[in-house]
Amino acid sequence: MNSTKNGGLLIIKLGGSIITFKDKPLTPNYHAIEKLSGIIKELKKRYKIIIVHGGGSFGHYWSVKYDMHTKPSIYPDEGVSRVNESMTKLNHIIVEKFISRDLKPFTIHASSFVFNNLECSRDRIMDVTDMIENNDIIPITYGDVVHTTKGNFSILSGDALMKILSINLNPLLSIFTTNVDGIYDSLGSGKIISNMLVSENNELLTNTDTNIEFTNTPFDVTGGMKRKLSESIHIVKNGIPVYLINGFYPERIVDIVNGGDFIGTSIKLQQGEKGDN
Repeated sequence: MNSTKNGGLLIIKLGGSIITFKDKPLTPNYHAIEKLSGIIKELKKRYKIIIVHGGGSFGHYWSVKYDMHTKPSIYPDEGVSRVNESMTKLNHIIVEKFISRDLKPFTIHASSFVFNNLECSRDRIMDVTDMIENNDIIPITYGDVVHTTKGNFSILSGDALMKILSINLNPLLSIFTTNVDGIYDSLGSGKIISNMLVSENNELLTNTDTNIEFTNTPFDVTGGMKRKLSESIHIVKNGIPVYLINGFYPERIVDIVNGGDFIGTSIKLQQGEKGDN
């Protein structure tokens, strides 16, 4: 799939901690969305792009309020409705900005191709393939509440969508933007682990002897950085490099695709491994 008409396909996650103020319920970060859309416009000159965005202080706010999680369950109907409505509203804000940039966004709701607790509609994925091959649009999807089975619902994270789309569409790169510069070897040192490798045993290997430390923000019910790394392992095992960068400096995405030096963390397959595809 990555042999598209131009430079290839990039799948980029706009982290909820970037596009919203996670400590301020239901508050978008218009400045960050503006900067990201500018970089995406530059990248679109050479690449096909799919965007996934998180929930930040929109979806996460309501999912915490109604104690909703990624585990399928019978959650309060009002909570299901609130999460869904808030994510639609956040998506609309992003789509409006993209339209103003002439990026031609097209929203694809997660529930249209993911069902029954993360089973994926292959036909719908092929529709996305057809869109990006034959049109000048940018498909956009986002983490949301989805119906599973027997009245159960589940929070489907944007990180899980990154895995689903990456494995099925085989992009050149899968890029997560977060509110930090990358993976740190410890919170105290402030040292970024620039390169990580995924072993045949699905272990993350680094060149440091310290334990990786994580923090979660108050409204994050989808697993935070741990979830990103877990989903990244699946992506990398399929032969697709993953990058985690600070979305407040989106120009770093350009550094990555240009093959230059960048601030962030790359996750790749250990040399000699072939991946699953």
